[in-house]
Amino acid sequence: MLSLGHEVVLITATPEKEKIVEKSGLKIFYLKQNNIFSYFELSNHNFLTKFVWHILNIFNFAIAKKVFEILHLMGLSFLIPKKIRKLKIKHIHTVHDVQLVEPSGIIIKDKENSWRYKCLLMQLNIWLMKKMIGSPDLVISPSQFLLDFYKGKGYFGKSELKSLANPLTLNIQNNFVKEKHNGFNFLYLGQIEKHKGIFELLAAFSKIKNATLYVVGDGVSLPELKNRFVDLENVIFYGSKSREELVDIFAKMDVMIFPSLCYENYPAVIFESLFFEVPVLSVNHSSLPEFIKEGKNGWFFDIGKEDDLLEKIKYCIENKEEVNIISKKIGDNKKSFKENNLSLLFDEYKKIIS
Repeated sequence: MLSLGHEVVLITATPEKEKIVEKSGLKIFYLKQNNIFSYFELSNHNFLTKFVWHILNIFNFAIAKKVFEILHLMGLSFLIPKKIRKLKIKHIHTVHDVQLVEPSGIIIKDKENSWRYKCLLMQLNIWLMKKMIGSPDLVISPSQFLLDFYKGKGYFGKSELKSLANPLTLNIQNNFVKEKHNGFNFLYLGQIEKHKGIFELLAAFSKIKNATLYVVGDGVSLPELKNRFVDLENVIFYGSKSREELVDIFAKMDVMIFPSLCYENYPAVIFESLFFEVPVLSVNHSSLPEFIKEGKNGWFFDIGKEDDLLEKIKYCIENKEEVNIISKKIGDNKKSFKENNLSLLFDEYKKIIS
C-alpha cells in the first residue's frame, strides 16, 4: 500500500511501554490496552478473569480514539467499529478465533450445546458483540470454517466474506534436510493447556513403548502434566523453544500430533510441520479437514472414540515406510507453502478503496 502512495499506519498492542516507531515510511503505534493484564497473557488465566478482560476490552475508550483512512481491524477495542461507521471509514476485519461469541476464545468440541455456552450471559454477550462489531465492508478468515461459524450465529450480515490463508512467516534456508534416525519420533508442539488435548495424548502414549514423544511448549498446565506423567520414560519435555530452535527439532520428527479438544481456526503449527516435511496426525473437527488430507499429508483420529488416538499412533509406528513416503511427497510440494498471501490481501485493499 505504501508503494501505491497511501499513508499506512499500523496500530498494535504491546505489553511494554507505549511508543511510536517509523520504519521505511510505515508508522507503527505500539499501544497498551489498559486492561487487567496484556492480551499476550490471556492463555495464562482462567475463564472468569478472561471474561472480565473481555468486558473491559469491549469498552476500551483510549484505543478507540485512533482511526485512519482504511482500517484493518484485528481486535484492539470493540468501540472502534462504531467509530468507523460514524466516520464512514472503510473497514476490513480479520477473525482469528471464536472470541466474538465466546470471550475466552475456547469452545470445546461436542460441548457446544452445554449450559456453559447457552446461558443467558453468553447470549447477552453475543447480542452485544453483534451490535458493536456490525458489518464491516470485508471480513477475512484463514478458514472457511470460522466464516461459516459466524454466519451461522448471525454475524456480518451485510459484509463480504473472504477466506484467505495466513502467509507462512518462517524464514528458513532452503538446505533443510531431515535426519535419518532409528525408532519413531512423535512431536507435540503448542500450548500446554487442558483444552489442547495434551493430557489425553499422554494418557494414550502411556500405552506405547516403541516410540518417543517430544513435547515442545509451555503453559499453566505444564507442572500438572509433568507430575501426572512423571513415570513415562519415552516422553521428553523440551519446554518453550524459539522458531530457530524448532528447525533441528523438526528435522528428527516422523509425525506431529495435533490433539486439540477445542475449535481451531488456522493452527500455525500444522503448516510449520508440513513445511518441515512432517505429516500430521490430527483431530478431525472444526477447520482441520480443510488443511489435512487423509493419506496425503496426514491422518485423522476421532476424539469422540475411545482409544482411536492410540490406534492411530500404533498405525503410524507400524507403517513407517508409508510415513516416509508421505513425508517425501510433502517435501516435493513444499513450494506450495511459499505462496505469499500478502499480495492477495493487498488486492482486497485495492477493491475496498476503489
